[in-house]
Amino acid sequence: MRQILRFGAVLLFLAAVAGTGAAQAKAGTLKCVGIYSETSDGSISYQVGGGSWIVVKVGDVIPANAQIRVNVDRDWIELTPGNNPNNVYEIHGPDTGEVIKKVADILKGKPRAVSFPKKGAAPDPKYKDKLVVLQYLGRQIYVTPDGDQNDIKYGDVLEMKGKVRIIAINNTIDLMNASGKVTTVIGPLNFNVEQVLKDEKLYKFLNTH
Repeated sequence: MRQILRFGAVLLFLAAVAGTGAAQAKAGTLKCVGIYSETSDGSISYQVGGGSWIVVKVGDVIPANAQIRVNVDRDWIELTPGNNPNNVYEIHGPDTGEVIKKVADILKGKPRAVSFPKKGAAPDPKYKDKLVVLQYLGRQIYVTPDGDQNDIKYGDVLEMKGKVRIIAINNTIDLMNASGKVTTVIGPLNFNVEQVLKDEKLYKFLNTH
């Protein structure tokens, strides 16, 4: 069930959905699970053969015979192999020029391992009072209970007393709880992890001055 709450010029989107997205990736392909592009000139893209460059969107499955391009130094993309969502590869833009990598070469690298709640009759006790980042668009900041601030990445585990800042309009984050329920939030928005765990209906006022 998806719910859209509007207040004046405000958009908040909360969704509880089953699974990890409509796109189904296959072995040898890569699925985009997180992306941050700082400027309109820094769109991360992929190309198959000598075809046109295609801007990558969250949830896209990138073919096994493609290559990926990142051309802004502060941009990044996170990708999971089609046959293993618990492994993730991250590509960052260069200081100058551009980075171009073939999907096959990316898959030869060493991924970062992540994990998610096990779905079953009862909530996974390992993730009690926690949320796990399933995917995101744009830069998100997690403020830990101790006050440390970190860029949110795929597979991050967010503690109940932590806070999340979605910086830009229409940026999104998908969060999974211990029962496997997924909540999607659209920014800009500052919220407490506990609010999502309690299923509160979040909202955000956009004030103009």
